[in-house]
Amino acid sequence: MTEEQKQGLSEGTLHEQLTDDSKSSFARYQDLALGSDSVWYLIKYELIMLVSSWIPGALGLVLRKFLYPFVIGSVGRNVVFGQGVVIRHGNKVSLGDGVIVDDGAVLDAKGGTNAGIVVGDNTIVSRNVVLSCKNGDISIGSGCTIGMHTLVHAMEGSNVAIGNDVLIGAFGYFIGSGPYVSDDLDLPFKKQGMTPLGGISIASNVWFGSHVQVLDGVTIGGGSIIGASTVVNKSVGEFDVVAGVPMRVLKNRKDSAKE
Repeated sequence: MTEEQKQGLSEGTLHEQLTDDSKSSFARYQDLALGSDSVWYLIKYELIMLVSSWIPGALGLVLRKFLYPFVIGSVGRNVVFGQGVVIRHGNKVSLGDGVIVDDGAVLDAKGGTNAGIVVGDNTIVSRNVVLSCKNGDISIGSGCTIGMHTLVHAMEGSNVAIGNDVLIGAFGYFIGSGPYVSDDLDLPFKKQGMTPLGGISIASNVWFGSHVQVLDGVTIGGGSIIGASTVVNKSVGEFDVVAGVPMRVLKNRKDSAKE
């Protein structure tokens, strides 16, 4: 087994940790939700979620603005939390000034060795967006908009890095997770591990249409445009306009501006 495949076993290993029958349900819940065995942190988390996560309207916004920083690693000024926001391993979540986390969003920094999730100033994490780590890291720059129902996933060895002023349409899919190894016909895929392809790197000022899928191992240059429903399975150059399945380059914005 290669070193990359061993690294790719992290997702299967994490699954085993969370379903370990030798641990109590209480301990497994702490592994899943908190990433900490601190009873004090558990009490804080449970009480804060109980009294504020579900409350609608202005009262809920005020309560969450005051209480959520007690269960999140770093929260800047004037951060807004919508109703029903889910926080997992909150000590590894960092939110800049002016961030908006809309209703039903998930901030899941799960992992035993990762740094977690970083969101820059004035970025909007729209309704039902899922930022999901499995021992990987997600970093999102300043001034971004992450469209509703978008999934950003990062496993160990396949981190996702998004620059500043990036626009992502609804139902995007950014999967920092390499393919499963499938050589052994008798062994479940999760026990064979994955082959991380190096993650996803997105420069600043990129515009993604809705329903875009970005696969592991891809680099996307600044100023580019990714058309709706495109499957991005290879890197995109600066100012390129791409679309289709399979993806193809339609034009380059810089070249067009010279004409």
